[in-house]
Amino acid sequence: MPKRKRKRRELGKWRLWNFFSDEDAIRPYLPPMVVFSEHALRSYVRMYQIVYVKPDYGWGGRGVMKIWHTQDGYAYILEKGRTVHCKTLESLCEKVKRRLEPGKRYVIQEGIDLAEIDECPFDIRLMMMREYGRWKYVGMLAKVARPNSAITNFARGKGYITDVRHALRASLNLSNAAIDALQEEMLELGFRTCQRFDEYKTYWQVGLDLAVDKNGKLWIIEENTGPSQLLFAQLKNKSMYREMRRISAVRRRQKLRQKKKHT
Repeated sequence: MPKRKRKRRELGKWRLWNFFSDEDAIRPYLPPMVVFSEHALRSYVRMYQIVYVKPDYGWGGRGVMKIWHTQDGYAYILEKGRTVHCKTLESLCEKVKRRLEPGKRYVIQEGIDLAEIDECPFDIRLMMMREYGRWKYVGMLAKVARPNSAITNFARGKGYITDVRHALRASLNLSNAAIDALQEEMLELGFRTCQRFDEYKTYWQVGLDLAVDKNGKLWIIEENTGPSQLLFAQLKNKSMYREMRRISAVRRRQKLRQKKKHT
């Protein structure tokens, strides 16, 4: 009986960041990141206007904390809870540490000053899927957060979904040509990221969370290897969602054929 291939472990945020930062074409899109410690937190808060603290292994915006400078000190918010104000860095560090789960590894990341629609920040989910062995771009959408939320996750953040072109035009007042160029850059980044993933493990779908800052610069926030397709069902135009379901059905049929072949 042939030996079953051992599954490679999923990469947490810290290992993912290191894995992708080794790729010259991807590194400029990655915000600085470090493993959480009080010293690192102090350093990042001093250096950057916005900082995120996230569980190394986590999904759906769970446990994500946003920290920022205010006129009289600092403030933070955990997920979509209430904003907590701190007058000193010492007070901030103590309160942040108390909100972390014991024994869990966290990372600290420079926060992107996200482009906003009506003062609500948004990021972009870009969906890539593998069909007959080749990566294919399937769709993108914008996830708009509620005001005063640390996360843009649709289910937990209670924001809304909209079309990317609309989001870019409404937030940055970009021309059609500028939007075309930015979307082309996103697609290129999507293919590069999937090709880099192939050097670690063969995935069949990848959901990239991208951000555009207030200056129009593109960033990678997160790489998801088990992304929700249902996000795309929220769009008025269901064509991208239907394409995802079609590719998923093709994959199921292929797996079924392989299973029958080996029985």
